Amino acid sequence: MPKNNIVSTVEYAVSECTPLDYLLIARELSRSPSKKPIKYLAMGSNISKLKLEMRNTFGHRTRRPWTFTPAPKTSDLYDILAQIIQRYVSPRSSSLIENGEEKDKFARNAAESMSDAEFVESVGGVDLSHGTEFQRKVWLHLISECPGTECRSYQDLSMKLFGDIGHSRAIGNACASNRIALLVPCHRVVRRGPTTHKNDTIGYRWERWRKEKLLDWELGGGLMTLAARRLAV
Repeated sequence: MPKNNIVSTVEYAVSECTPLDYLLIARELSRSPSKKPIKYLAMGSNISKLKLEMRNTFGHRTRRPWTFTPAPKTSDLYDILAQIIQRYVSPRSSSLIENGEEKDKFARNAAESMSDAEFVESVGGVDLSHGTEFQRKVWLHLISECPGTECRSYQDLSMKLFGDIGHSRAIGNACASNRIALLVPCHRVVRRGPTTHKNDTIGYRWERWRKEKLLDWELGGGLMTLAARRLAV
């Protein structure tokens, strides 16, 4: 059998409804139990549509066959999803995940004190292998250098990564191609404009209102930090 016809299995878990609607998380099952990075994380209002989008995403531009299976109730994938909800959503919500249990409060508090890069590593890392070299560079920078207390503009990222603003549109495309919501925080990238982020946000793969809500939570009542305001001037 040709190498690209080797069947790969993806396991997934779905949250209960949160203020961001449902979250679906997925990872590829590998022969090595210690290597199962997050491969997909999406948000949506319809679970069936989320599952369909997951299948279409994995099959896009590849002939590699995939099978999809819901994670068993005992899977640590539910714990990982609970930690993600707690870090990004649950401080504003009491939602629990479907068929899962809340993590110990001390563990959750410790997770919230981590940097984004530390948190991503703690949940198994992320698989960015589907992206181009350019896209991976943008995504990795967002994970390590774009904390939740600030926003970045497309122009600012272009200057930071490449020394000019000529790559701003390509950076926007990289954000649109991101298939791992929250953990790769593309929602923190805004365009230049007025000093309130709601007027700065443009398209978002998981709908603009979710991006606005995330920024409201992270920046505090919809007010941008001083650093973020400077980007909008």
